[in-house]
Amino acid sequence: MIYINLIPVRDIKRRGKAKKEILFSAGLLVCLLLLLGLWAGYQSNTIANITNTNNKLQEEKKKYSKILEEIKKLEQEKKDLLARIEVINKLKESSSLTVRVLDEVARFTPSDRMWLKTLSQTANTLSLTGMAMDDQTVARYMEDLEKSTFINNVILVSSSLENFAERQLKTFSISCAVGFEQIEKTVENKK
Repeated sequence: MIYINLIPVRDIKRRGKAKKEILFSAGLLVCLLLLLGLWAGYQSNTIANITNTNNKLQEEKKKYSKILEEIKKLEQEKKDLLARIEVINKLKESSSLTVRVLDEVARFTPSDRMWLKTLSQTANTLSLTGMAMDDQTVARYMEDLEKSTFINNVILVSSSLENFAERQLKTFSISCAVGFEQIEKTVENKK
């Protein structure tokens, strides 16, 4: 008997091949999804670790922020104290300068030929007014003041004649600069 095969073999082979390709593709897709799932799990674990580390660091930062605030307060107090010390040193310097300038003025003032009426110091400027017997006494006095280590730029502001105790006396006004800078200039000039 003759058998006729009515089943198309080629179609069956093609269908089998298509099933294998679909199964292979599905397997690849499942593997890919599995790999993506593993990667997502790894990333979420990494994120969780970083978040925990960040939280610990934030807590530690809070602990240290109090210490940092105390350090800032101490630094500000240090600045304030240094500023006060600087002011005190300037006051000491200024007071010693005033004493030295007064000593120089008193030392150079000839008591038998002239006398001072007023003496005032504003910042680094010294103003003197007084009376003298004659112009030469005032000129010599200005030259002596110029030789002082604390007094510089001696300038005669005004000079006039005035009757005092039935005598013609010279009234004068002198302006000059005072300061420790004059000491430094003198030391530099000597070098």
